[in-house]
Amino acid sequence: MKKKMLAVMMGVLLSAVALSGCEGKETTGSGRGTLTEAGTTPAAGGEDPDNPGEAGPTPTPGQQAEDDVVYVDSIPDLIQAIKPDAKIVLKAGEYSISEYIQDVWNNDPDLWNKNHKYAEIREVYDGVELVIRDVDGLDIKGESDNCADVEIVTDPRYAAVMSFEGCDKLILSGMTMGHTDRGECWGSVIDLVDCDSVILNNMDLYGCGVIGLNLEYCSNFLRCTDVTIRECSQGPLSNSNSRGEWKFYNCNLVGSESGGFFSSSNGLSLYFENCTFGDKETENFMFRDDTTTKNCTWGDVNIYPDYSEYVSEAPEAVDVNNLKVTAFDGDMLQYREWTGFEIVDDATGEIEETGQRVYFYSDGTGAMYDDISESGFSWAVDSQYSAMITMDNNQGQFGVTIYLDKNDPLSPMFMVLSMNGKSFWYYS
Repeated sequence: MKKKMLAVMMGVLLSAVALSGCEGKETTGSGRGTLTEAGTTPAAGGEDPDNPGEAGPTPTPGQQAEDDVVYVDSIPDLIQAIKPDAKIVLKAGEYSISEYIQDVWNNDPDLWNKNHKYAEIREVYDGVELVIRDVDGLDIKGESDNCADVEIVTDPRYAAVMSFEGCDKLILSGMTMGHTDRGECWGSVIDLVDCDSVILNNMDLYGCGVIGLNLEYCSNFLRCTDVTIRECSQGPLSNSNSRGEWKFYNCNLVGSESGGFFSSSNGLSLYFENCTFGDKETENFMFRDDTTTKNCTWGDVNIYPDYSEYVSEAPEAVDVNNLKVTAFDGDMLQYREWTGFEIVDDATGEIEETGQRVYFYSDGTGAMYDDISESGFSWAVDSQYSAMITMDNNQGQFGVTIYLDKNDPLSPMFMVLSMNGKSFWYYS
């Protein structure tokens, strides 16, 4: 595919789309009410009413303006301002989430989490991440029309830059987000879990995030306008058990190493209008029967791609001496597929292959299934390093342990289920 020439061309394209994504005109304001896919009423206060077309006075950071917009210039102030129906404007500058929350984690994270109703700091493999949860009507935007003027970053590669859980009617606009380490990552740029009705305007999301925009168990709609998602290791978009319509207008999905993961099951559909795609993104979206496009620009791909390269393969071998038991919580078990690859007899060392898959659901239930049968179970985390699975119909219990490779933080995560002298190995 003439890789060297394409790499040069894509470099030029990336520079152009990163700038264009920051200067797109917002089509959705910050006015509160019923959020619809068509947008909301623009917020008051952005224009001087006595001099139409001119910006009104800018409040001091942390000051609440007459129209209830809060202006902030630090991560602590941003977190403190989060509440239902809050309208928050970030002043120009670079904001390191991890710099602040790592300091909190090193002191008294339990007290901090107790004192913050809508935010939580939690541990990931190589650091900590901030989760904003259970807050509806939240509107966070950069103060400038140029999204490059407000940049939010995080250091840990396993952390999402921003993570939202159970947040309905969410609006994000006028910001750039990414990881400080531009190498390999395992965390997304933005995670949306169990969120309903989300709008992104005038945003630039860049890798090394494994996925630019990751949605799990979301519903109703996602609408992106003037959004660039670029250079992510596994692609711009990912879906797990979401439904509704994802619509993209004047967006750039370019430069990623893979096309992302998208399934239209559960009534989920995609629509792109006036969007630009890179080669890998073209492979994933151009040939889909369930994706609608209009006036889009595609990469240098003109044949139906071979998707076999995206099939996840079981590890060829696992050296248990390189593994370490790791702490985990329910969130680490949920929202991912665990694929079995071997069953080990603890007494004899005898190994048999398995392709069984395991899902953990947020309501404390789960399922194990293969091509022949499916079994349900209930589960609970009983300590920092273990969980218990109780099979339905008195079929027994499994102890759960999670392992990570000590030498390779980007290797798969391993789960071991133990019962009756056998260890069932899974990866994710």
